[in-house]
Amino acid sequence: MPVETNLRLRNDYSELTAVSEATTGFLEENGIGPEVVFAANLAIEELVTNIIKYGYDDQDVHEIHVHLAKHPDHLAICICDDGHPFNPFDQPTPDTSLPAEERDIGGLGIHFVRNMLDSCEHKHHEGKNIVTVTKKL
Repeated sequence: MPVETNLRLRNDYSELTAVSEATTGFLEENGIGPEVVFAANLAIEELVTNIIKYGYDDQDVHEIHVHLAKHPDHLAICICDDGHPFNPFDQPTPDTSLPAEERDIGGLGIHFVRNMLDSCEHKHHEGKNIVTVTKKL
């Protein structure tokens, strides 16, 4: 049976520090090593930042849900929002062989998420974006 926690935050960048601290605390309390803690925090920060930056047309307060579940062999992170339907993993992979000044702006964060985690998926269901990423333990 997994050990789980739920975090809720507003669509405000100032919430990211508290989410990172709560994530780190939960993972460390449950024996997760620094490599997975780093990958989890990177994924959450990148995905939530994209939601805040691109997900909404209004200035209203929206709630973003982050669910962490430590299974015996993997960590699952599920992020749910009510923003525009958007699959961050449908974006093209940036050409990292080009010098930085020749690359298109953006896309590196999702590229890192794809490469540091073991699975990444998105679905849109009942007006919600649901992104799930996993990392083997």
